[in-house]
Amino acid sequence: MSSFASRTMQKLFAARLLLNRLGDTSQQDELIQASFKATHVEAVLFHLQGALQSLLYEIAETARMPAGQWHSLEDLRQAAEDNERFLPQLNVLLELQNDSFSWFSQFQKRYQACWLPEVQSGANSKGVEAVDSNSLIALSEDSISDQQQLQLWLDSMQALVRDLRQTMQEY
Repeated sequence: MSSFASRTMQKLFAARLLLNRLGDTSQQDELIQASFKATHVEAVLFHLQGALQSLLYEIAETARMPAGQWHSLEDLRQAAEDNERFLPQLNVLLELQNDSFSWFSQFQKRYQACWLPEVQSGANSKGVEAVDSNSLIALSEDSISDQQQLQLWLDSMQALVRDLRQTMQEY
C-alpha cells in the first residue's frame, strides 16, 4: 500500500474516532457543549477533507502523474489534462461534485462553510460584504443530526475510496 493510501486510511480512522467522541456531547459541562460539538464537527470535516486530498494523490500516483500539488479536484484535473492523462476515478469525483444533491457536494459545501461563512447580498457603506451573524451558529436542529450526517458522509467516503481503489490498476 502506498504512503498516500495509508494516509487516506489514517484520515478516515481519525474522522471515525472524532465522530465517536461527538456522541459524548451530553456528558460535557452545559457551558461547553456547543463548543465541544462545533469543534468535533469541524474536526471530522477536516479529516474527511484530508482523506479526500490523500485520495487525489493516490489517484495521481496510480496514473503515474509527475509530482505535483493537488489540493482540489480542479488541480488534479488540470494536471491530468496538461500531462495528457485520463483519470476515470477523477471523473467519478467530478460527477459527484457537480451533482448538487450528492453527499459529496453537500460535504464540500459544509466543509467550505467552516472557512467562509455565508455573506449577505448587500455590502455595507465601505463596500465590504456584511456577515450575517445568525448564519454562523445554527439555532434550529435539522431533521438529521450533525452526527448522523457526518456518519453518512464518512461511510460514503469509505465506500467511495474502496470502489475507486478497485478500479485502479495497483489495487
